[in-house]
Amino acid sequence: MKNFWSILLLVCALCVQGQEIDDIYAPKTSSGISPSTSAVKQQKSREQQLKQRVDSLGHAKAAQALERGYWVLLADRINVGQMSYTATGLNPNSNFVFQQSQEGLVQTAYNQADPGFNGMGGITLAGHVGNVRLRTDKKGNLYYSYSLVGEDINAQVDVTVYAGSDYAQAIVQPIFDGPRLTFNGRLVPYIRPRD
Repeated sequence: MKNFWSILLLVCALCVQGQEIDDIYAPKTSSGISPSTSAVKQQKSREQQLKQRVDSLGHAKAAQALERGYWVLLADRINVGQMSYTATGLNPNSNFVFQQSQEGLVQTAYNQADPGFNGMGGITLAGHVGNVRLRTDKKGNLYYSYSLVGEDINAQVDVTVYAGSDYAQAIVQPIFDGPRLTFNGRLVPYIRPRD
């Protein structure tokens, strides 16, 4: 019987200690009291609504930028070729698809030991933009396509901006030869230079 009481006392002590540990990791309010479940849900709901508003604003800005023809897709991930070699963790400032009115540019920079064609471990291809088409589907996704023709590039560029956000994908498909490049990242307005 003595063992029974000592085991019961030990179990109670472990339960109290476990409760104290749970209390340590529970979210606290400024008064040090754990918030109610409904308060936490309300806070998460407010944060989610704010994120949706920001994403919606980003989508509207992306749509307006495509309509004006002054935009840049800042890529944080690029897939190369049909076998889908993926380069991630890229610097968006040097990996992008860009349009400024009738001029377009595609640039990659993988920051590797080989300087590549552009001195940054990748390629930079510029050309003239033509055959521009823009449409929106029932879900709100934007589809923008154009041809990009220059000295070193002759490609079809297909851009998709996903509904409710400024996150986009641009597929650069060479017309004659070369690997397909798929850029993934945010599409943002490009500020027009002053004349």
